[in-house]
Amino acid sequence: MLDILRGTPLWVYAVFCILTYYGVIACFKNHESKRSLQITPAIFVAISLTSLKLSQGFAIPILAYALGLLAGWFLALRFYSYQNVEREGERLVLGGTIKVLIVYWGFFAWRYYGGYQAAMYPELANEVSAVGWSALGAGLINGLIVGRSLRLLRIFRSDNVTPAELMSKLHKN
Repeated sequence: MLDILRGTPLWVYAVFCILTYYGVIACFKNHESKRSLQITPAIFVAISLTSLKLSQGFAIPILAYALGLLAGWFLALRFYSYQNVEREGERLVLGGTIKVLIVYWGFFAWRYYGGYQAAMYPELANEVSAVGWSALGAGLINGLIVGRSLRLLRIFRSDNVTPAELMSKLHKN
């Protein structure tokens, strides 16, 4: 195990530190702009889509990723609490939650595990099952991130409704 950690490139540790930093910030009351709610999911989705293994064709990885993305989006509707959101002009004030940190660490762990498996067992890396599970997991985690952002962006669309009223209306539908 120690050899694996020693062989890990430094940029991987930098990515882990960045994800941890933003996850810890989300644990406390913070401000989110419309722009950050649009850019953050785009970054995670771009990283995942560029790392899909398409050597066996693109149908299975894309389908598995899309299924995971939809499942993660539906989970995000229930996983995150949207009751402690306040709107201040073009920013949202969010109450802190550890859930964002957990999802970011989940993203990192899934990507790290995939890289580890590919390095240790290169002959299995391109098998259909490995490609499908990798894409499904990436889609699920990205779905949680995208779903949260889309749900929070809906608050900006309602001008005369408070976030708590909007969320209660969404829960009724």
